[in-house]
Amino acid sequence: MPNDFFRFKRFTIHQDRCAMKVGTDGVLLGAWACTGTAARILDIGTGTGLLALIAAQRFPAAWIDAVEIDGQAAGQAWDNVSNSPWQGRISIHTADARHWNSQERYDLVLCNPPFYKGHRPSQNERLAQAKHEASLNLPGLLMAIERHCGTTGKAALVLPVERLDELAASGRAHGFSVSRLCMVRHLAGRPPKRVLVELRQGTAGVATQEELVVQLRDGAFSPAYKALLADLELHF
Repeated sequence: MPNDFFRFKRFTIHQDRCAMKVGTDGVLLGAWACTGTAARILDIGTGTGLLALIAAQRFPAAWIDAVEIDGQAAGQAWDNVSNSPWQGRISIHTADARHWNSQERYDLVLCNPPFYKGHRPSQNERLAQAKHEASLNLPGLLMAIERHCGTTGKAALVLPVERLDELAASGRAHGFSVSRLCMVRHLAGRPPKRVLVELRQGTAGVATQEELVVQLRDGAFSPAYKALLADLELHF
Protein backbone atom coordinates (compact mmCIF):
# COMPACT_ATOMS: atom_id res chain seq x y z
CA MET A 1 0.00 0.00 0.00
CA PRO A 2 1.40 3.45 -0.89
CA ASN A 3 2.50 5.70 1.96
CA ASP A 4 0.13 8.48 3.03
CA PHE A 5 2.85 10.98 2.13
CA PHE A 6 5.76 11.33 -0.31
CA ARG A 7 8.62 13.62 0.63
CA PHE A 8 10.58 15.52 -2.02
CA LYS A 9 13.60 17.75 -1.44
CA ARG A 10 11.61 20.97 -1.21
CA PHE A 11 8.01 19.89 -0.61
CA THR A 12 5.91 17.02 0.74
CA ILE A 13 2.88 15.42 -0.88
CA HIS A 14 0.20 14.05 1.45
CA GLN A 15 -2.09 11.72 -0.48
CA ASP A 16 -4.41 9.85 1.88
CA ARG A 17 -7.47 11.66 0.44
CA CYS A 18 -6.46 11.22 -3.22
CA ALA A 19 -7.43 8.30 -5.44
CA MET A 20 -4.25 8.61 -7.51
CA LYS A 21 -1.01 8.49 -5.53
CA VAL A 22 2.41 9.85 -6.45
CA GLY A 23 3.96 7.60 -9.11
CA THR A 24 6.76 7.49 -11.65
CA ASP A 25 4.54 8.79 -14.47
CA GLY A 26 3.69 12.07 -12.78
CA VAL A 27 7.17 12.75 -11.42
CA LEU A 28 8.74 12.02 -14.80
CA LEU A 29 6.27 14.25 -16.63
CA GLY A 30 6.90 17.17 -14.30
CA ALA A 31 10.68 16.81 -14.43
CA TRP A 32 10.76 16.41 -18.22
CA ALA A 33 8.22 19.07 -19.15
CA CYS A 34 9.14 21.84 -16.69
CA THR A 35 12.16 23.23 -18.51
CA GLY A 36 12.83 26.49 -20.34
CA THR A 37 10.64 29.45 -19.49
CA ALA A 38 6.95 29.88 -18.66
CA ALA A 39 5.08 32.68 -16.93
CA ARG A 40 1.62 31.08 -16.68
CA ILE A 41 1.05 27.35 -16.26
CA LEU A 42 -2.11 25.24 -16.13
CA ASP A 43 -2.22 21.80 -14.51
CA ILE A 44 -5.29 19.84 -15.64
CA GLY A 45 -6.36 17.13 -13.18
CA THR A 46 -3.84 18.12 -10.52
CA GLY A 47 -4.74 15.33 -8.07
CA THR A 48 -2.29 15.70 -5.18
CA GLY A 49 -0.91 18.93 -6.66
CA LEU A 50 2.34 17.20 -7.68
CA LEU A 51 2.75 18.75 -11.15
CA ALA A 52 1.77 22.21 -9.92
CA LEU A 53 4.41 22.03 -7.18
CA ILE A 54 7.13 20.79 -9.54
CA ALA A 55 6.24 23.64 -11.90
CA ALA A 56 6.43 26.18 -9.06
CA GLN A 57 9.87 24.89 -8.08
CA ARG A 58 11.20 24.82 -11.64
CA PHE A 59 9.73 28.21 -12.69
CA PRO A 60 10.43 30.59 -9.77
CA ALA A 61 8.41 33.50 -11.19
CA ALA A 62 5.47 31.60 -12.73
CA TRP A 63 1.81 31.62 -11.69
CA ILE A 64 0.16 28.18 -11.71
CA ASP A 65 -3.55 27.36 -11.93
CA ALA A 66 -4.37 23.76 -11.02
CA VAL A 67 -7.80 22.28 -11.82
CA GLU A 68 -9.21 19.13 -10.19
CA ILE A 69 -12.73 17.68 -10.54
CA ASP A 70 -12.54 15.52 -7.38
CA GLY A 71 -13.36 17.68 -4.37
CA GLN A 72 -11.41 15.58 -1.87
CA ALA A 73 -8.31 15.58 -4.05
CA ALA A 74 -8.62 19.33 -4.67
CA GLY A 75 -8.77 19.91 -0.93
CA GLN A 76 -5.68 17.85 -0.33
CA ALA A 77 -3.86 19.55 -3.22
CA TRP A 78 -4.57 22.89 -1.54
CA ASP A 79 -3.22 21.56 1.77
CA ASN A 80 -0.04 20.40 0.01
CA VAL A 81 0.34 23.75 -1.71
CA SER A 82 -0.34 25.65 1.53
CA ASN A 83 2.50 23.78 3.24
CA SER A 84 4.94 24.44 0.38
CA PRO A 85 7.22 27.45 -0.23
CA TRP A 86 5.05 28.52 -3.18
CA GLN A 87 1.50 28.87 -1.86
CA GLY A 88 1.36 32.48 -3.10
CA ARG A 89 1.85 31.38 -6.73
CA ILE A 90 -0.48 28.37 -7.02
CA SER A 91 -4.27 28.50 -7.17
CA ILE A 92 -6.37 25.30 -6.85
CA HIS A 93 -9.76 25.20 -8.64
CA THR A 94 -12.36 22.49 -7.99
CA ALA A 95 -13.84 22.13 -11.47
CA ASP A 96 -14.17 20.06 -14.62
CA ALA A 97 -11.38 21.33 -16.90
CA ARG A 98 -13.64 20.93 -19.94
CA HIS A 99 -16.01 23.57 -18.59
CA TRP A 100 -13.72 25.66 -16.39
CA ASN A 101 -13.32 29.20 -17.69
CA SER A 102 -10.26 31.39 -17.35
CA GLN A 103 -9.41 34.69 -18.97
CA GLU A 104 -5.76 33.63 -19.07
CA ARG A 105 -3.89 31.88 -21.84
CA TYR A 106 -1.10 29.62 -20.67
CA ASP A 107 2.50 29.14 -21.79
CA LEU A 108 2.49 25.54 -20.56
CA VAL A 109 -0.39 23.11 -19.95
CA LEU A 110 0.44 19.95 -17.98
CA CYS A 111 -1.70 16.84 -17.69
CA ASN A 112 -1.23 13.31 -16.41
CA PRO A 113 -4.57 12.20 -17.87
CA PRO A 114 -6.87 9.26 -17.11
CA PHE A 115 -5.36 7.27 -19.96
CA TYR A 116 -6.61 3.69 -19.65
CA LYS A 117 -8.93 2.78 -22.51
CA GLY A 118 -10.60 -0.55 -23.11
CA HIS A 119 -9.65 -1.85 -19.66
CA ARG A 120 -12.10 -2.85 -16.99
CA PRO A 121 -12.52 0.24 -14.78
CA SER A 122 -11.83 0.06 -11.08
CA GLN A 123 -14.85 -0.59 -8.87
CA ASN A 124 -13.72 2.43 -6.88
CA GLU A 125 -15.54 5.31 -8.58
CA ARG A 126 -12.92 7.94 -7.71
CA LEU A 127 -10.03 5.73 -8.86
CA ALA A 128 -11.88 4.88 -12.09
CA GLN A 129 -12.38 8.59 -12.76
CA ALA A 130 -8.66 9.27 -12.20
CA LYS A 131 -7.32 6.36 -14.25
CA HIS A 132 -9.87 5.53 -16.96
CA GLU A 133 -10.97 7.85 -19.72
CA ALA A 134 -14.73 7.31 -19.41
CA SER A 135 -15.17 10.84 -18.05
CA LEU A 136 -12.35 12.55 -19.98
CA ASN A 137 -11.15 11.16 -23.31
CA LEU A 138 -8.33 12.48 -25.47
CA PRO A 139 -10.53 14.59 -27.80
CA GLY A 140 -12.18 16.21 -24.77
CA LEU A 141 -8.80 16.84 -23.17
CA LEU A 142 -7.36 18.34 -26.35
CA MET A 143 -10.40 20.59 -26.66
CA ALA A 144 -9.74 21.90 -23.13
CA ILE A 145 -6.04 22.37 -23.87
CA GLU A 146 -6.80 24.25 -27.10
CA ARG A 147 -9.13 26.58 -25.21
CA HIS A 148 -6.55 27.46 -22.58
CA CYS A 149 -3.21 27.29 -24.40
CA GLY A 150 -1.66 30.51 -25.68
CA THR A 151 -0.81 30.89 -29.36
CA THR A 152 2.86 30.23 -28.63
CA GLY A 153 2.14 27.86 -25.77
CA LYS A 154 2.77 24.16 -25.42
CA ALA A 155 1.22 21.19 -23.63
CA ALA A 156 2.87 18.13 -22.10
CA LEU A 157 1.29 14.77 -21.28
CA VAL A 158 2.24 11.21 -20.37
CA LEU A 159 0.49 8.25 -22.03
CA PRO A 160 0.94 4.56 -22.80
CA VAL A 161 3.13 4.20 -25.90
CA GLU A 162 0.33 2.53 -27.86
CA ARG A 163 -1.77 5.70 -27.66
CA LEU A 164 0.82 8.03 -29.20
CA ASP A 165 -0.68 7.93 -32.71
CA GLU A 166 -4.15 8.58 -31.29
CA LEU A 167 -2.86 11.58 -29.35
CA ALA A 168 -1.05 12.96 -32.40
CA ALA A 169 -4.25 12.68 -34.47
CA SER A 170 -6.36 14.34 -31.77
CA GLY A 171 -3.72 17.03 -31.45
CA ARG A 172 -3.78 17.81 -35.17
CA ALA A 173 -7.57 18.09 -35.05
CA HIS A 174 -7.16 20.87 -32.47
CA GLY A 175 -4.26 22.69 -34.13
CA PHE A 176 -1.33 21.04 -32.33
CA SER A 177 1.63 19.04 -33.53
CA VAL A 178 4.09 16.84 -31.64
CA SER A 179 7.27 18.85 -31.06
CA ARG A 180 9.12 16.61 -28.61
CA LEU A 181 8.71 13.13 -27.21
CA CYS A 182 10.51 10.73 -24.92
CA MET A 183 10.05 6.97 -24.92
CA VAL A 184 10.31 5.63 -21.37
CA ARG A 185 11.68 2.17 -20.65
CA HIS A 186 11.03 1.29 -17.03
CA LEU A 187 13.69 -1.44 -17.23
CA ALA A 188 16.69 -1.60 -19.57
CA GLY A 189 16.13 -4.05 -22.41
CA ARG A 190 12.35 -4.00 -22.07
CA PRO A 191 10.05 -2.25 -24.58
CA PRO A 192 8.96 1.31 -23.75
CA LYS A 193 5.65 1.44 -21.87
CA ARG A 194 5.15 5.19 -21.51
CA VAL A 195 5.76 8.18 -23.72
CA LEU A 196 6.20 11.79 -22.63
CA VAL A 197 4.77 14.08 -25.31
CA GLU A 198 5.07 17.82 -25.90
CA LEU A 199 2.55 19.46 -28.21
CA ARG A 200 2.84 22.92 -29.74
CA GLN A 201 0.38 25.12 -31.57
CA GLY A 202 0.68 24.89 -35.35
CA THR A 203 3.21 22.86 -37.30
CA ALA A 204 6.35 22.15 -35.32
CA GLY A 205 8.33 20.29 -38.00
CA VAL A 206 10.15 17.07 -37.15
CA ALA A 207 9.66 16.14 -33.50
CA THR A 208 12.71 15.79 -31.27
CA GLN A 209 12.76 12.21 -30.00
CA GLU A 210 14.68 10.78 -27.06
CA GLU A 211 14.62 7.72 -24.85
CA LEU A 212 14.90 7.35 -21.09
CA VAL A 213 15.64 4.20 -19.09
CA VAL A 214 14.40 4.31 -15.49
CA GLN A 215 16.16 1.25 -14.05
CA LEU A 216 19.16 -0.74 -15.22
CA ARG A 217 19.16 -4.53 -15.29
CA ASP A 218 20.77 -4.67 -11.84
CA GLY A 219 17.88 -2.65 -10.39
CA ALA A 220 19.83 0.59 -10.00
CA PHE A 221 18.34 3.80 -11.33
CA SER A 222 19.98 4.97 -14.53
CA PRO A 223 22.30 8.03 -14.46
CA ALA A 224 19.99 9.86 -16.90
CA TYR A 225 16.94 9.25 -14.69
CA LYS A 226 18.78 10.42 -11.57
CA ALA A 227 20.04 13.53 -13.35
CA LEU A 228 16.53 14.43 -14.53
CA LEU A 229 15.10 14.17 -11.01
CA ALA A 230 18.16 15.35 -9.05
CA ASP A 231 16.53 18.57 -7.79
CA LEU A 232 13.34 16.74 -6.78
CA GLU A 233 13.97 13.29 -5.31
CA LEU A 234 15.49 13.02 -1.83
CA HIS A 235 17.62 9.96 -2.61
CA PHE A 236 19.26 11.39 -5.77
